[in-house]
Amino acid sequence: MKNSQDIFLDPGTVLSGKYQIIRLIGSGGMGTVYMAYDNSLDMKVAVKVISPHILEGQDQEHYEAALRRFHTEARIAAQIDHPNVVRILGFDTDHITHNDQTVEIDYLVMELLAERNLRHTMDESGFETEAEIKDWISKYMIPILEGVEKVHSKGIIHRDIKPENFFLKGDRVKLADFGLSMGIDQPSVTGPMVDIFGTLKYMSPEQFYNFSLAREPSDIYSLGKILYEAVDGTITDKVKPFKQARISRTDSHFFKGLAEIIADATAENPKERISSARELMVRLSSLLHCSVEARRDRQRKSPRERSASLIPLLGVIMLIAALIIFLYRHERFIDIAKTINSAEPASETVQIISTPALDDLEDHFRSQDNSIMQLVPGIQVAGDTSQTFSDFTTAPFYLSENPVTNQQFVSFLNDVKDRLTVEESDLLLDGKLILKLSEKIREYKPIVFTGEKFVVQDPMHSACAVLMVTGHGAVSYADHYGLRLLQAREWYAVMSAQNKKEYERLPLPTPVINYAKNRFDIRGINQLAEWGQSPEGEYMVLGKASSSMIESELISDKDPFKYYTDTSFRVAVDITNRSSS
Repeated sequence: MKNSQDIFLDPGTVLSGKYQIIRLIGSGGMGTVYMAYDNSLDMKVAVKVISPHILEGQDQEHYEAALRRFHTEARIAAQIDHPNVVRILGFDTDHITHNDQTVEIDYLVMELLAERNLRHTMDESGFETEAEIKDWISKYMIPILEGVEKVHSKGIIHRDIKPENFFLKGDRVKLADFGLSMGIDQPSVTGPMVDIFGTLKYMSPEQFYNFSLAREPSDIYSLGKILYEAVDGTITDKVKPFKQARISRTDSHFFKGLAEIIADATAENPKERISSARELMVRLSSLLHCSVEARRDRQRKSPRERSASLIPLLGVIMLIAALIIFLYRHERFIDIAKTINSAEPASETVQIISTPALDDLEDHFRSQDNSIMQLVPGIQVAGDTSQTFSDFTTAPFYLSENPVTNQQFVSFLNDVKDRLTVEESDLLLDGKLILKLSEKIREYKPIVFTGEKFVVQDPMHSACAVLMVTGHGAVSYADHYGLRLLQAREWYAVMSAQNKKEYERLPLPTPVINYAKNRFDIRGINQLAEWGQSPEGEYMVLGKASSSMIESELISDKDPFKYYTDTSFRVAVDITNRSSS
């Protein structure tokens, strides 16, 4: 079989009358990649080409199988729109003259990425410090897992995950090269030539023995091997493939936790392996941001102290139990249970309104505060008049995927630092309270002022939702970035369209990425209370704070200059204002 570089497109070659080849970038898998100029869009693109001569020497059956793979790559990748997955712009077939013969070639047109890939972000011998590894996981591995999760959600298995198949566009990492991908529901394409594709050092055992049976855990195995390399260095040819990876460092709580995650991700039996990108993402995020084990070690009490501390706790539990029994005997408690505990309108119907105008809008974009803004279509809610809202329709709008995090709020605080004053634990903007810096019950104090700037005190809390913020603080943040708060009816409509499992409450603080995505790719709706506004600008708390035991209102008017425990916020923007955000 000839090397793909044997079919060389000279600079100046024009494909399909619009893509002018500039130069060769590289080759791999079943294609050769060129930089090209798209004269219709006036932009540079990447063109990936496969030619019949690449497979010269193979019989017809194996050639057709490989060609079907390449055609499948175009169809698969075109289904995916995600900031961490390469964007496919087109697919076509053309004829060129090669060695005085007319040759038919198939090619993909993709967004042009830098020639740097994930390998360039890794140290050949592994990162030396815990801080370096944490930074690399946060900056690259977590976004990678978000992209892989999107790929898997389309029923697609990549089957060739390795550092060289993640390219960089600025600091953003993007998954590329879908030449070995296959939808789960597609017929398998077999044959000895096709089956050996993949990279052995990252390949799962089940993929090696039966390519067509590889599923999501096969990609997880490959990701686990990449994590292993980040710690212990590049995998050499001396390392036996298909084995469980175990890092050599276990000298701290972090490394012990990471060693366990890597071992679980690379288990040889796929049934014993981490099963999904989401599970791996949650475990890494928990290890990075919200592990409290080290703090518990510092605060560990003696058995006598622990026993003494249980006495008032038992008294509180008995008091709460008596209160619940009392309330249960009253109809008011039954109403609360229907509204809050189920958190789902009992007699309402929800309809998603899809209009042709939505086809011209981006599914998502990144706003100035670095939030991923997801498009929420119009939602029609119909129900009886006893419900919080009834018979209304919301217009399409963009909503932040997550509640605003501590790190995002800190960036805002440093932008407006000259207008801030700190009075004990109160943070004031232009003399008005926007944030409570500490919470006495849990001794939770994620944001501190060093005298020069605001910082997240414990990096473990960077990705957790900002809490103890006032309504004035929430709207000040939104205004600063040209955004707005979520309106009560918008929140209620999105909440009503969710499945029950999508608003299961989690203990706070927790990384926002731990919340499951709903049908609109939004996380955390009604999983913690959030500030919002009415169309008239009145401030409201949407949902029930996890710290509140008996508050009955699902949506309630609140004083915007007071903070409420376990209450956060998220941002939104109207589709008409998209260009200004």
